Amino acid sequence: MDYKDFTDRDAAYNGFIKLRKEILESAERGNFPDVFTDLCTRAMANDCVAQDVVAYFFNKGVPDLLLPNFENYMSWQILAGANGNEFSLEKMEFFLNPAIDDIVDDTEIIATALKRKNVTKDNALYVISNLICEGIVDELKIDAKQLVNFKQVASRYAPEKNRPFLTAMEKCLPKVVEFLVS
Repeated sequence: MDYKDFTDRDAAYNGFIKLRKEILESAERGNFPDVFTDLCTRAMANDCVAQDVVAYFFNKGVPDLLLPNFENYMSWQILAGANGNEFSLEKMEFFLNPAIDDIVDDTEIIATALKRKNVTKDNALYVISNLICEGIVDELKIDAKQLVNFKQVASRYAPEKNRPFLTAMEKCLPKVVEFLVS
């Protein structure tokens, strides 16, 4: 685990809106495959805004062009969060809440973490969320280069499909706590 620089929430949001619009317009123009491939190339190069947009399209799908796939959506969203996308981290808050609560509810962990020079009251939630996402990426060995080699299989949310992500979050929590208090 390592502290990463964050992509500011507003910059990430504005970048997300711009890229999403470009992709949607490409679907209307008929060149979606090329534009989506370019987006995936950016995502593979650790562009966390591109990763967030790829996640969006795997969540929603694109009629006749891209099937929604829950596992790809979650993997890309978590990867964007692990790479410091504050907008992505905000969207993941509901999913991350159990682990965040375990950390925030322990006053000793928070007090120790706040003594670190890179954790403040203003950014603590982002830092904790980022570290949890990074831990999930490590546990599941999520790799952007492998994620782009997807098969077109529709997959909607179901509790059993979320279980590997929750299990990875539970497993990485002690490492996140250790990082925060070390």
